[in-house]
Amino acid sequence: MPDFAQAFLTFVSENRAMFDAAEALSAVVNLIGWTLGGFLIWRAWRGNAIRSVNVGPLRFQLQEEAMTAAATAARDWQSKTGDEGLDMGRLRATVERAFDPQMTDQLIGRSILWVDDNPGNNELAMRALRKLMLDVVQVTSTDAALATMQTRAFDLVISDMGRGANMRAGYELLAALRGSGNGLPFFIFSSDDRPEFRVEAKRAGAQLSTNDMLELIDCTVSTLGGRAA
Repeated sequence: MPDFAQAFLTFVSENRAMFDAAEALSAVVNLIGWTLGGFLIWRAWRGNAIRSVNVGPLRFQLQEEAMTAAATAARDWQSKTGDEGLDMGRLRATVERAFDPQMTDQLIGRSILWVDDNPGNNELAMRALRKLMLDVVQVTSTDAALATMQTRAFDLVISDMGRGANMRAGYELLAALRGSGNGLPFFIFSSDDRPEFRVEAKRAGAQLSTNDMLELIDCTVSTLGGRAA
């Protein structure tokens, strides 16, 4: 063995403790670096600075999280409305479409104003929409909705039908928006979805009136995914 190699091995052997300490320190530094990097990616994601999720493992994980959240929201809503059965194939098709790279670029950061005087009823649904990279803001009255729309722009409004004693609150909010020339997509989401309500909603300028959670999610993806940035 050459003298240099022998000398190096001797040095390493005699200073094993120092090398072990350096290795441990390196592991700690790497852990801190990965943790900080993950935190910065998360902050960028929350701030909509990341404009694509077309990265294999990450995209798959986000898609599965969205699928789980949407299925949970749909089952929760069905338990309240008495509906039975959940079309998982239909739900998966919607979520997969949302995570198509071109669709994803359109959906990230799109904003929804959700108007409902019982916000707890929609908590799981809002969580599912946020998993689809959508920004959801919730208010509880028509006045609050109109005031909020004065301070920031939205891409879609979702409203319940009745609020308190006013069983036509959703229609009135829609009329106020259309009367001011605001043509934003408007969805009415209510447990009472008789055919005549759908007809009246469409006549008043709504793009959707439904009590079907899957239809709500599907139409949200289709509508916002097709809107220009």
